[in-house]
Amino acid sequence: MLSDAHLLGPEDPVQDRVVQWLDGLVTDHCYLLGDLFHFWWSFDDQVLPGFDPVLAALARLRERGIPLTVLRGNHDFRLGPVFTDHLGATVVDEVRVQLAGRRFLLVHGDQPDTTLGYRLTRAVLRSGAFDRLMRALGPEGARRLGHRLAGASRHYGDEPAPLLAAQQHWAAERLAGDVDVVVMGHSHVLGTWELPGGVLFNLGDFARDRSWLAVTETGPRLQTFS
Repeated sequence: MLSDAHLLGPEDPVQDRVVQWLDGLVTDHCYLLGDLFHFWWSFDDQVLPGFDPVLAALARLRERGIPLTVLRGNHDFRLGPVFTDHLGATVVDEVRVQLAGRRFLLVHGDQPDTTLGYRLTRAVLRSGAFDRLMRALGPEGARRLGHRLAGASRHYGDEPAPLLAAQQHWAAERLAGDVDVVVMGHSHVLGTWELPGGVLFNLGDFARDRSWLAVTETGPRLQTFS
């Protein structure tokens, strides 16, 4: 499981790192928990320029018979037929799955953010009016606008304490039900939290931390890709 690579384009060295991680992956299932791209907007069969290497690596993953599930992030929620049709990926907002005898809930991690500013931004970006604007701009124009909205580069600031608290509270509510493990990203804060009822893993920021979660017969464990 990997989250928040925020790939920027052809000159981004993180794209090579993700390609190497995908090509070396030995698993029964690959889960990408959102924001693989710093910005992505589907134009049917057209692909935003600059991401051919990682798309080719995802295709090779599927050719090796490894199922692929991609969760929508807040930077790449409109993935489109490039993922569902060409790559054969399952694209969803959350996954509930049993792994190593434990009940997992996988999400991107922005669901707990109920601040007014974030909710308004989310509503606008996912609206039909914004979709029509992006389609009118076309792939290159949409890429330029998308990167302006997302920020020209990755941002690393102080730990977002309110968001972390909201994520932990949200996870604790699910762990009190029919879930043993919650896995998310979004906050870019790598960590493991033992909560009443189970454990919360935050996958951190692959671009910075090179972190990912492996689930084996002995259970889940955060790892660093080198």
